[in-house]
Amino acid sequence: MDGIFLIDKPIGLTSRKVSNMVSVAYKEKKVGHVGTLDPFASGLLIVACGKCTKAVTFFDESIKKYIATIKLGKETDTLDNTGVIIKDDNVREYTIEEIKEVLNSFKGEGEQIPPMTSAIRVNGKRLYELAHKGIEIDRASRKVHIYDIKLLSYDVNSGLLTIFCKVSKGTYIRTLGSDIAKKLGTIGYLEALQRVGVSPFDINESSSLEDVMNKKAKAYSTYEILSRFIKVVVFDEDKIEDIKNGKIPYLEINTEENTILVANKSNEAIAIYRRNEHQKLEFVRGLF
Repeated sequence: MDGIFLIDKPIGLTSRKVSNMVSVAYKEKKVGHVGTLDPFASGLLIVACGKCTKAVTFFDESIKKYIATIKLGKETDTLDNTGVIIKDDNVREYTIEEIKEVLNSFKGEGEQIPPMTSAIRVNGKRLYELAHKGIEIDRASRKVHIYDIKLLSYDVNSGLLTIFCKVSKGTYIRTLGSDIAKKLGTIGYLEALQRVGVSPFDINESSSLEDVMNKKAKAYSTYEILSRFIKVVVFDEDKIEDIKNGKIPYLEINTEENTILVANKSNEAIAIYRRNEHQKLEFVRGLF
């Protein structure tokens, strides 16, 4: 089975578990997901099957969108609702103006220290593996970009603060939530997290996992996905055959684009070409 699913992942499942379920349902061995959502989080997960897995390295993950709920006044050892509460703090009532001012201060480029629960490797070990052993190490900060951040709701009685944020790839929302709480003069952790967008893809385009499993969901083609953010060049069948047979290692076309998706007249994705160090558009991957 060849296709790409935009799935609204439910809470409680790992991204790998979702991929495995799709693999079993469609009897397809080659299944992979783009990006990862923690089990406690829900939202948009992209899962590719069959020959469509050849395209996953070219997917645009540069911008992600989330709705996050921060529990103010408490902190867990994981900075999310799966951890153990390690700190408690009295929380005063904040005005909407105060909260918006703090949120706006995070807009733009900044730096984050990855949490110990992240999957980043340090000296060959993933941070979460060390965290499970009770080991904490120094982590280098990383540049991130917060393109937009908005207050959606604030409940004084529960101390729950819900925000929308549009961020660069690699931004840790649990760290952002903790940092927001600190800037408000308290502590906090993520009570809930939903990913509502990945670059050009939106949660409204997704299907439920149930519909995917029952084969009622739309399976997108590689062309439908990649053509949203990569310039497409269409060739006739003779040239397509030459590309498939390795006879066209470089594209001679007039364009300033650095990446080109070659397709046939039936809107089938054939190959990816990328500009190399010599400024030539070089064949990098066949998608057929």
